[in-house]
Amino acid sequence: MKKTICSILVAIPLVLCTGINSAFTQDQIDINALIQETQKRSDKTQEMTLVWWIPEEYWQASFSQSRNITASQIEEQIKVFRPYTIVAVVDGMVSIYGTVTYKSEADIRSNVRFVDSQGNIYLPLSDTYINADTRAVLAMMKPALVNVSGPVGQNMYFFVFPAQNKEGLGIADAKKEGEFSVKLGEREFRWKLPLSSLLPPKICPTCHEKLSGSYKYCPWDGTKLE
Repeated sequence: MKKTICSILVAIPLVLCTGINSAFTQDQIDINALIQETQKRSDKTQEMTLVWWIPEEYWQASFSQSRNITASQIEEQIKVFRPYTIVAVVDGMVSIYGTVTYKSEADIRSNVRFVDSQGNIYLPLSDTYINADTRAVLAMMKPALVNVSGPVGQNMYFFVFPAQNKEGLGIADAKKEGEFSVKLGEREFRWKLPLSSLLPPKICPTCHEKLSGSYKYCPWDGTKLE
């Protein structure tokens, strides 16, 4: 499932780039590392469950891989997602014979919750509260998911939450310190921020090891990192 899902996530933005023909280049984020950090899986063998938080930086990195899209065109694509927090979910049970029974969109929607660092709980928004362009783009992704992975893509559903809390503050910023979780019933999937894949690496001044940009201390000698 891991390889299949990664292929889906890398391929999704290509659907949205169709017809764009201008040139654009920029430094590349490691898209595979970003995908690995933004998705969580159940560790139970009988569950085929994946929860994927899709931050704005994923779209930026994905669209930027193409040399047939300009910075302004990338911004046009991304702005339809900016007012929201997008979470994709596949939730299935594997039988002793290896067949998978997937939960429906309605079943998942009734159980999925987004919890910010203050413990505030958010329910997925209904279509009434989602911009028509955003709904249209998410709908465009479904055929791509099915074409790439069949049943897994067919049973991956996108849920839209607000991007900000009642005070107007972001509930999940991939580049700032924080945390949040997504709950599926009694199961909980947690993220710690910032994402390492979005930060430049750090060099320990003592042992000179190249370390994750999110580290505050060197894991080898305890030196505080700047």
